[in-house]
Amino acid sequence: MSRKTVSRLVVTVSAVLGVANAVSIGTKLAAYDVPLSLIVACALACLATTVWVVDLLIKAFASTTYRCPDPTCDFTVRIRHVDAAENRRWQETAAEHPAHLYRP
Repeated sequence: MSRKTVSRLVVTVSAVLGVANAVSIGTKLAAYDVPLSLIVACALACLATTVWVVDLLIKAFASTTYRCPDPTCDFTVRIRHVDAAENRRWQETAAEHPAHLYRP
């Protein structure tokens, strides 16, 4: 599968999960005679949150993170979809980034 196909599949799955979550919350709220405007607002918020969380998880698992080896430094590089040469270049950059040149 190509990256574009996988990306479309992930977006579709996250949208389906979001809609299922929104419908579930909406039906539970409707049982308590909550006004329609509040049901719609809560359902849309649940939809957006579900899609955002799925996207965040996919990005976290599909990316590679390199950190500076210095424990006092918080320099971080997160990359996705790069070849081996680019991957190695960012690994070296994280180890010897420019911020180390300006330390006392």
